[in-house]
Amino acid sequence: MGTATLQPERILKDLHQLWAQMAQDQAESGGVLRACAMTLVVAAEDSSDADKIRQTVGVLMHNHPSRAVIVRPGADGAVLDARIFAECWKPFGKAQQICSEGIEITSLHSGLTEVAKFLVPLRVPDLPVVLWCRGIGAFEPGRFEPLFPLADKMIFDSLQVADADSALQYLRRLRKSGRRVADLHWTRLTGWREVLAHLFDDGALAPQQITAAQVTFGGPSVTTCARYVAAWIRAALPAARVTIQSEAHAPGLQSVTLSTSSDNLTVTRGNDQSVEVSGCGRHYRSMLPSISEEALMQEELSILGPDLVYERALDA
Repeated sequence: MGTATLQPERILKDLHQLWAQMAQDQAESGGVLRACAMTLVVAAEDSSDADKIRQTVGVLMHNHPSRAVIVRPGADGAVLDARIFAECWKPFGKAQQICSEGIEITSLHSGLTEVAKFLVPLRVPDLPVVLWCRGIGAFEPGRFEPLFPLADKMIFDSLQVADADSALQYLRRLRKSGRRVADLHWTRLTGWREVLAHLFDDGALAPQQITAAQVTFGGPSVTTCARYVAAWIRAALPAARVTIQSEAHAPGLQSVTLSTSSDNLTVTRGNDQSVEVSGCGRHYRSMLPSISEEALMQEELSILGPDLVYERALDA
Protein backbone atom coordinates (compact mmCIF):
# COMPACT_ATOMS: atom_id res chain seq x y z
CA MET A 1 0.00 0.00 0.00
CA GLY A 2 1.32 3.45 -0.84
CA THR A 3 0.48 6.95 0.31
CA ALA A 4 -0.87 9.39 -2.25
CA THR A 5 -0.80 13.18 -2.14
CA LEU A 6 -3.95 15.13 -2.60
CA GLN A 7 -3.81 15.94 -6.31
CA PRO A 8 -5.62 13.50 -8.64
CA GLU A 9 -2.72 13.71 -11.08
CA ARG A 10 -0.33 12.58 -8.35
CA ILE A 11 -2.58 9.64 -7.45
CA LEU A 12 -2.67 8.51 -11.09
CA LYS A 13 1.13 8.80 -11.24
CA ASP A 14 1.48 6.79 -8.03
CA LEU A 15 -0.81 4.09 -9.46
CA HIS A 16 1.35 3.93 -12.58
CA GLN A 17 4.46 3.53 -10.43
CA LEU A 18 2.73 0.87 -8.32
CA TRP A 19 1.94 -1.19 -11.42
CA ALA A 20 5.47 -0.79 -12.76
CA GLN A 21 6.92 -2.00 -9.47
CA MET A 22 4.51 -4.95 -9.28
CA ALA A 23 5.35 -5.97 -12.85
CA GLN A 24 9.04 -5.88 -12.00
CA ASP A 25 8.58 -7.86 -8.78
CA GLN A 26 6.47 -10.55 -10.49
CA ALA A 27 8.38 -10.76 -13.78
CA GLU A 28 9.99 -14.12 -12.98
CA SER A 29 6.84 -15.74 -11.54
CA GLY A 30 4.40 -15.14 -14.40
CA GLY A 31 3.87 -11.40 -14.41
CA VAL A 32 0.86 -9.24 -13.58
CA LEU A 33 -2.31 -8.65 -15.60
CA ARG A 34 -3.99 -5.32 -14.83
CA ALA A 35 -7.77 -5.80 -14.96
CA CYS A 36 -10.51 -3.16 -14.86
CA ALA A 37 -14.13 -3.20 -16.07
CA MET A 38 -15.56 -0.25 -14.13
CA THR A 39 -14.99 2.34 -11.45
CA LEU A 40 -16.62 1.22 -8.21
CA VAL A 41 -17.07 4.02 -5.67
CA VAL A 42 -18.12 2.86 -2.19
CA ALA A 43 -19.37 5.44 0.31
CA ALA A 44 -18.81 3.96 3.77
CA GLU A 45 -21.00 4.54 6.80
CA ASP A 46 -18.06 5.07 9.17
CA SER A 47 -14.41 4.11 9.65
CA SER A 48 -15.15 0.57 10.84
CA ASP A 49 -17.39 0.05 7.83
CA ALA A 50 -14.56 1.18 5.55
CA ASP A 51 -12.34 -1.60 6.94
CA LYS A 52 -15.03 -4.16 6.13
CA ILE A 53 -15.43 -2.77 2.62
CA ARG A 54 -11.79 -3.49 1.79
CA GLN A 55 -12.45 -7.20 2.32
CA THR A 56 -15.71 -7.16 0.38
CA VAL A 57 -14.18 -5.27 -2.55
CA GLY A 58 -11.35 -7.78 -2.69
CA VAL A 59 -13.90 -10.57 -3.22
CA LEU A 60 -15.92 -8.60 -5.78
CA MET A 61 -12.87 -7.85 -7.90
CA HIS A 62 -12.43 -11.50 -8.83
CA ASN A 63 -15.54 -11.40 -11.03
CA HIS A 64 -15.84 -7.64 -11.46
CA PRO A 65 -12.34 -6.15 -11.67
CA SER A 66 -12.49 -2.42 -11.08
CA ARG A 67 -10.75 0.68 -9.91
CA ALA A 68 -12.28 0.72 -6.44
CA VAL A 69 -12.58 4.01 -4.59
CA ILE A 70 -13.50 3.70 -0.90
CA VAL A 71 -14.69 6.95 0.66
CA ARG A 72 -14.12 6.87 4.43
CA PRO A 73 -15.94 9.55 6.48
CA GLY A 74 -13.56 11.85 8.31
CA ALA A 75 -13.77 12.66 12.00
CA ASP A 76 -13.79 16.16 13.46
CA GLY A 77 -10.69 17.96 12.31
CA ALA A 78 -9.94 15.41 9.57
CA VAL A 79 -8.29 16.60 6.37
CA LEU A 80 -8.76 15.23 2.89
CA ASP A 81 -6.36 12.30 2.57
CA ALA A 82 -5.86 9.35 0.20
CA ARG A 83 -3.99 6.06 -0.09
CA ILE A 84 -3.63 3.65 -3.01
CA PHE A 85 -3.69 -0.14 -2.91
CA ALA A 86 -3.89 -3.20 -5.16
CA GLU A 87 -5.83 -6.45 -4.84
CA CYS A 88 -4.28 -9.48 -6.58
CA TRP A 89 -5.21 -13.11 -7.07
CA LYS A 90 -4.09 -16.09 -9.15
CA PRO A 91 -6.68 -18.05 -11.16
CA PHE A 92 -6.48 -21.76 -10.41
CA GLY A 93 -3.64 -23.38 -12.30
CA LYS A 94 -2.21 -20.08 -13.56
CA ALA A 95 1.13 -18.48 -12.71
CA GLN A 96 0.19 -14.96 -13.75
CA GLN A 97 -1.45 -12.74 -11.12
CA ILE A 98 -4.53 -10.70 -11.93
CA CYS A 99 -4.66 -7.39 -10.09
CA SER A 100 -7.07 -4.50 -9.67
CA GLU A 101 -6.35 -1.15 -8.10
CA GLY A 102 -7.95 0.91 -5.41
CA ILE A 103 -7.92 4.29 -3.74
CA GLU A 104 -9.04 4.91 -0.17
CA ILE A 105 -10.05 8.50 0.53
CA THR A 106 -10.65 10.00 3.95
CA SER A 107 -13.23 12.71 3.38
CA LEU A 108 -13.60 16.05 5.09
CA HIS A 109 -15.97 16.08 8.04
CA SER A 110 -17.90 18.91 6.38
CA GLY A 111 -19.14 16.74 3.53
CA LEU A 112 -18.49 15.16 0.16
CA THR A 113 -18.60 18.12 -2.23
CA GLU A 114 -14.81 18.41 -2.40
CA VAL A 115 -14.46 14.63 -2.61
CA ALA A 116 -16.77 14.59 -5.64
CA LYS A 117 -14.60 17.16 -7.43
CA PHE A 118 -11.52 15.19 -6.45
CA LEU A 119 -12.97 11.99 -7.95
CA VAL A 120 -13.87 13.35 -11.38
CA PRO A 121 -10.43 12.77 -13.01
CA LEU A 122 -9.96 9.49 -11.11
CA ARG A 123 -12.74 7.69 -12.98
CA VAL A 124 -11.51 5.15 -15.51
CA PRO A 125 -12.20 6.66 -18.96
CA ASP A 126 -14.96 5.08 -21.08
CA LEU A 127 -16.02 2.61 -18.39
CA PRO A 128 -19.17 2.72 -16.20
CA VAL A 129 -19.13 4.18 -12.70
CA VAL A 130 -21.07 2.37 -9.97
CA LEU A 131 -21.73 4.10 -6.65
CA TRP A 132 -22.51 1.89 -3.64
CA CYS A 133 -24.18 4.00 -0.92
CA ARG A 134 -24.01 1.99 2.29
CA GLY A 135 -26.24 2.05 5.35
CA ILE A 136 -29.57 3.61 6.23
CA GLY A 137 -27.92 7.03 6.21
CA ALA A 138 -27.82 6.76 2.42
CA PHE A 139 -31.57 7.49 2.42
CA GLU A 140 -31.06 10.83 4.15
CA PRO A 141 -31.45 13.58 1.53
CA GLY A 142 -28.12 15.25 0.96
CA ARG A 143 -25.97 12.60 2.67
CA PHE A 144 -24.27 11.20 -0.43
CA GLU A 145 -25.86 13.39 -3.10
CA PRO A 146 -22.64 15.24 -4.10
CA LEU A 147 -21.42 11.88 -5.47
CA PHE A 148 -24.55 11.12 -7.52
CA PRO A 149 -23.55 13.00 -10.72
CA LEU A 150 -20.48 10.76 -11.02
CA ALA A 151 -22.46 7.51 -11.20
CA ASP A 152 -24.06 5.55 -14.03
CA LYS A 153 -25.69 3.29 -11.41
CA MET A 154 -26.29 3.76 -7.68
CA ILE A 155 -26.80 0.86 -5.27
CA PHE A 156 -28.61 1.25 -1.93
CA ASP A 157 -29.80 -1.22 0.73
CA SER A 158 -33.17 -0.65 2.43
CA LEU A 159 -32.90 -3.71 4.71
CA GLN A 160 -32.78 -1.74 7.95
CA VAL A 161 -34.82 1.36 7.14
CA ALA A 162 -37.57 2.12 9.65
CA ASP A 163 -39.90 3.78 7.14
CA ALA A 164 -40.17 1.62 4.03
CA ASP A 165 -42.49 3.96 2.15
CA SER A 166 -40.20 6.97 2.64
CA ALA A 167 -37.20 4.93 1.44
CA LEU A 168 -39.07 3.80 -1.67
CA GLN A 169 -40.26 7.34 -2.36
CA TYR A 170 -36.64 8.52 -2.16
CA LEU A 171 -35.55 5.91 -4.71
CA ARG A 172 -38.47 6.83 -6.97
CA ARG A 173 -37.49 10.51 -6.86
CA LEU A 174 -33.96 9.58 -7.89
CA ARG A 175 -35.31 7.51 -10.78
CA LYS A 176 -37.58 10.31 -11.96
CA SER A 177 -34.59 12.64 -11.94
CA GLY A 178 -32.83 10.30 -14.39
CA ARG A 179 -30.71 8.26 -11.97
CA ARG A 180 -30.36 4.48 -12.34
CA VAL A 181 -30.89 2.99 -8.89
CA ALA A 182 -30.80 -0.47 -7.33
CA ASP A 183 -31.70 -1.82 -3.89
CA LEU A 184 -29.95 -4.86 -2.40
CA HIS A 185 -33.15 -5.64 -0.50
CA TRP A 186 -34.79 -6.28 -3.88
CA THR A 187 -31.81 -8.44 -4.83
CA ARG A 188 -32.38 -10.57 -1.71
CA LEU A 189 -35.73 -11.55 -3.26
CA THR A 190 -34.22 -13.16 -6.36
CA GLY A 191 -34.58 -16.67 -4.93
CA TRP A 192 -38.19 -16.08 -3.87
CA ARG A 193 -39.08 -14.74 -7.30
CA GLU A 194 -37.43 -17.70 -9.01
CA VAL A 195 -39.41 -20.18 -6.87
CA LEU A 196 -42.71 -18.39 -7.56
CA ALA A 197 -42.01 -18.10 -11.29
CA HIS A 198 -41.17 -21.83 -11.45
CA LEU A 199 -44.64 -22.67 -10.14
CA PHE A 200 -46.10 -21.26 -13.34
CA ASP A 201 -43.39 -22.70 -15.57
CA ASP A 202 -44.01 -26.28 -14.36
CA GLY A 203 -47.80 -26.01 -14.59
CA ALA A 204 -48.61 -25.96 -10.88
CA LEU A 205 -50.54 -22.74 -11.48
CA ALA A 206 -51.86 -20.79 -14.44
CA PRO A 207 -51.89 -16.97 -14.24
CA GLN A 208 -55.57 -16.75 -15.10
CA GLN A 209 -56.40 -19.04 -12.16
CA ILE A 210 -55.04 -16.70 -9.49
CA THR A 211 -57.75 -14.65 -7.80
CA ALA A 212 -55.78 -13.36 -4.79
CA ALA A 213 -52.28 -13.18 -3.35
CA GLN A 214 -51.20 -12.50 0.21
CA VAL A 215 -47.70 -11.35 1.16
CA THR A 216 -46.80 -11.86 4.83
CA PHE A 217 -43.88 -10.19 6.56
CA GLY A 218 -42.47 -10.11 10.08
CA GLY A 219 -42.00 -7.05 12.24
CA PRO A 220 -44.08 -4.13 13.49
CA SER A 221 -44.10 -2.11 10.26
CA VAL A 222 -44.26 -2.92 6.58
CA THR A 223 -40.90 -3.63 4.97
CA THR A 224 -39.57 -2.70 1.55
CA CYS A 225 -39.27 -6.40 0.66
CA ALA A 226 -43.02 -6.86 1.26
CA ARG A 227 -43.76 -3.80 -0.88
CA TYR A 228 -41.48 -5.09 -3.63
CA VAL A 229 -42.99 -8.59 -3.74
CA ALA A 230 -46.54 -7.23 -3.73
CA ALA A 231 -45.73 -4.83 -6.58
CA TRP A 232 -44.02 -7.59 -8.57
CA ILE A 233 -47.04 -9.88 -8.18
CA ARG A 234 -49.47 -7.10 -9.19
CA ALA A 235 -47.47 -6.50 -12.36
CA ALA A 236 -47.43 -10.23 -13.21
CA LEU A 237 -51.02 -10.98 -12.14
CA PRO A 238 -53.05 -7.80 -12.69
CA ALA A 239 -56.39 -9.59 -12.12
CA ALA A 240 -55.41 -10.84 -8.64
CA ARG A 241 -56.23 -8.96 -5.42
CA VAL A 242 -52.90 -8.52 -3.61
CA THR A 243 -52.75 -7.84 0.14
CA ILE A 244 -49.91 -7.39 2.65
CA GLN A 245 -50.16 -8.76 6.19
CA SER A 246 -47.92 -8.55 9.26
CA GLU A 247 -47.24 -11.46 11.62
CA ALA A 248 -45.27 -11.78 14.86
CA HIS A 249 -42.10 -13.17 13.30
CA ALA A 250 -38.56 -12.01 12.78
CA PRO A 251 -38.29 -9.11 10.32
CA GLY A 252 -38.38 -10.02 6.65
CA LEU A 253 -40.54 -11.78 4.12
CA GLN A 254 -42.29 -14.77 5.72
CA SER A 255 -44.65 -16.21 3.12
CA VAL A 256 -46.49 -15.68 -0.14
CA THR A 257 -49.87 -17.36 -0.69
CA LEU A 258 -51.45 -17.59 -4.14
CA SER A 259 -55.16 -18.46 -4.15
CA THR A 260 -57.35 -19.97 -6.85
CA SER A 261 -61.10 -20.60 -6.67
CA SER A 262 -60.44 -24.09 -5.29
CA ASP A 263 -57.03 -24.18 -3.58
CA ASN A 264 -54.13 -22.22 -2.05
CA LEU A 265 -50.43 -22.55 -2.72
CA THR A 266 -48.07 -21.12 -0.11
CA VAL A 267 -44.33 -20.47 -0.21
CA THR A 268 -43.08 -20.21 3.39
CA ARG A 269 -39.71 -19.11 4.71
CA GLY A 270 -37.77 -21.92 6.44
CA ASN A 271 -35.44 -21.77 9.41
CA ASP A 272 -32.41 -22.07 7.15
CA GLN A 273 -31.83 -20.43 3.77
CA SER A 274 -34.77 -22.27 2.20
CA VAL A 275 -38.48 -22.02 1.48
CA GLU A 276 -41.21 -24.66 1.69
CA VAL A 277 -43.77 -24.94 -1.10
CA SER A 278 -47.13 -26.54 -0.25
CA GLY A 279 -50.52 -26.73 -1.94
CA CYS A 280 -51.99 -27.45 -5.37
CA GLY A 281 -50.46 -30.94 -5.30
CA ARG A 282 -46.98 -29.70 -4.44
CA HIS A 283 -45.01 -30.18 -1.24
CA TYR A 284 -41.27 -29.68 -1.34
CA ARG A 285 -38.43 -27.57 0.02
CA SER A 286 -36.23 -25.39 -2.14
CA MET A 287 -32.88 -23.88 -1.18
CA LEU A 288 -32.42 -20.19 -1.85
CA PRO A 289 -29.23 -18.63 -3.22
CA SER A 290 -26.79 -16.93 -0.90
CA ILE A 291 -27.80 -13.50 0.37
CA SER A 292 -24.36 -12.55 1.64
CA GLU A 293 -23.40 -8.99 0.86
CA GLU A 294 -20.77 -10.20 -1.59
CA ALA A 295 -23.30 -12.39 -3.44
CA LEU A 296 -25.85 -9.57 -3.66
CA MET A 297 -23.27 -7.14 -5.01
CA GLN A 298 -21.99 -9.72 -7.50
CA GLU A 299 -25.51 -9.93 -8.89
CA GLU A 300 -26.02 -6.17 -9.06
CA LEU A 301 -22.64 -5.49 -10.65
CA SER A 302 -23.67 -7.90 -13.41
CA ILE A 303 -26.59 -5.58 -14.30
CA LEU A 304 -25.11 -2.29 -15.45
CA GLY A 305 -27.93 -1.51 -17.88
CA PRO A 306 -31.60 -0.94 -17.01
CA ASP A 307 -33.24 -3.53 -14.75
CA LEU A 308 -36.77 -3.29 -16.12
CA VAL A 309 -38.29 -5.80 -13.70
CA TYR A 310 -36.99 -3.91 -10.67
CA GLU A 311 -37.97 -0.55 -12.12
CA ARG A 312 -41.56 -1.71 -12.65
CA ALA A 313 -41.73 -2.99 -9.07
CA LEU A 314 -40.27 0.25 -7.69
CA ASP A 315 -42.60 2.48 -9.70
CA ALA A 316 -45.75 0.47 -8.93
